[in-house]
Amino acid sequence: MQIKKKIPVHIGLFGHIDSGKTAIAEVLSEIISTAGLDAHPQSKERGITIDLGFTSFLLDKYLVTLVDGPGHADLIKISASSVEIIDIALIVIDINKGSQVQTGEHLIMVESLRIKDIIVILNKIDLFKKNIEEEIKKTREFFDSTSFGSDVPIYAVSAKNKVGFEELKKGILEKVNSLEIKRIIDGDLIIPVDHHFPIKGIGTVLTGTILSGTLSLNQNIEILPIKSSGRVKSIQIFYQNVDSAKAGDRVGINIKGIDVKKVFRGCYATNNPKAFEYCNIIGVEVNNNSLFKPNTRFGTQVHITIGMLTMTGNIYPFDEIDGRRIQKSVSNKDRGFKAIILLKDKVLIRKKKAILLISRLDLPPTTLRILGSADLLKIYDKPPLFYRYKIKKGFIKNPEHPQGIICTGLAQSAIGAKKIIGKKLEPPFTTVLNTFGTKGAVIVGIEIKDIVVKKGDPVFLKELRSFHVKNI
Repeated sequence: MQIKKKIPVHIGLFGHIDSGKTAIAEVLSEIISTAGLDAHPQSKERGITIDLGFTSFLLDKYLVTLVDGPGHADLIKISASSVEIIDIALIVIDINKGSQVQTGEHLIMVESLRIKDIIVILNKIDLFKKNIEEEIKKTREFFDSTSFGSDVPIYAVSAKNKVGFEELKKGILEKVNSLEIKRIIDGDLIIPVDHHFPIKGIGTVLTGTILSGTLSLNQNIEILPIKSSGRVKSIQIFYQNVDSAKAGDRVGINIKGIDVKKVFRGCYATNNPKAFEYCNIIGVEVNNNSLFKPNTRFGTQVHITIGMLTMTGNIYPFDEIDGRRIQKSVSNKDRGFKAIILLKDKVLIRKKKAILLISRLDLPPTTLRILGSADLLKIYDKPPLFYRYKIKKGFIKNPEHPQGIICTGLAQSAIGAKKIIGKKLEPPFTTVLNTFGTKGAVIVGIEIKDIVVKKGDPVFLKELRSFHVKNI
């Protein structure tokens, strides 16, 4: 079996807990990696998927890697970490229960990170007593309310009885053949590390999917952010030794000189450390999802998934006016906004093509918690300057004084009154024209002289004040 001659394709499995994702992977798979099919000890103990699993099968000219993530609400950040490396999503639904909360949440996650191609699998038809075609129709109606539309390919299967999988494989092949997958072969070597372990007599082995570039035997690569480097002693693609690998290949790498105890998920293997930045303050353009209901206030705590890591931080939305960042809050009616994110800890981030997932995992799992995605705009060394409006309220004391309209309350002293001369006022008033007396009163202008102004009418002075947000 010449794996290296096959075209690599990566398919992610998503869906609500107990929908049968791992069972489907087990039926489809021909090659099981060391991290495949709930290999984690706690998965076997708890009976649920708790970590990313990788398995593979051959389909015509393709080597298909299945990436199986947890469906449990508390483990969604692990599923989110897989999205960067997949080309197609399989959305698994228990036909007896229909679409559930995490079904919708995973769909939003997939959509937010711009995966356009999905296949829907209705599993457990062996337990289904109703009309399957009617259920497929209902499922199409559900998907009609999403960006994927009602024409999504849908296959009904039983993983338990291994029924429906020939049709499913044909459907996967048809979908894969329709894709235009572009791999960056000539770019920097970028490999997000998803698993790492020592092998006695061999040394440290790292596994990951090559996002860009090529990897060769005896090549020196660096592991970031631990700044440890070593020589590539061997490369495997699903247990087959190869001399080199390229973007799209899932590889196991034996590296000489790497301390496995220092490696963690979220590290990257690369030949160009300058392609990354280690930071905790970033500027982003957010594409927020319309189904996410809570307002995003200035300083809201969020969870950010960057590559294989999810961490907490605070988000600070703003409007940019005349080069100034004006703080704002965002409702679910607002589409797209700029923000600064301050992360709790420093994280390694790619300078180019970095897409982030923003979620609110502090919310109840019965709600949709995916806020949306974000593109990296800029990396900051220190928190940038923000502005906010401070509103002062005054009152008309004398609208008919010979010197003009007299207002009190905008300043508390003559010195304070001098400082606001020339400041703009909210309509129908124009600006503060001059001071009046010694107790902070001022003379204000008005837009149209014919407007009737009465004693006691409010006057508002809206001023921009600059400030910095504090590091977490």
